[in-house]
Amino acid sequence: MPEGTESGGFKVVGVTLFGHIEVARYPTLEQAEWRAKQLAAEAERSPRGYVQYLVKPVEARKRRG
Repeated sequence: MPEGTESGGFKVVGVTLFGHIEVARYPTLEQAEWRAKQLAAEAERSPRGYVQYLVKPVEARKRRG
């Protein structure tokens, strides 16, 4: 995996003034960045409350127990 992500990719996150929500997951950084740019351009044309879209690496889940 690129950029040292062992867990499987990158996620696009929509950030608001009150928190964030995961929008999508992609296997490569380039795909995630491309989609985030598309969503940001769409949000400029018809705002729905999202301030910006960010790309973050997917973190591995912690084991319980």
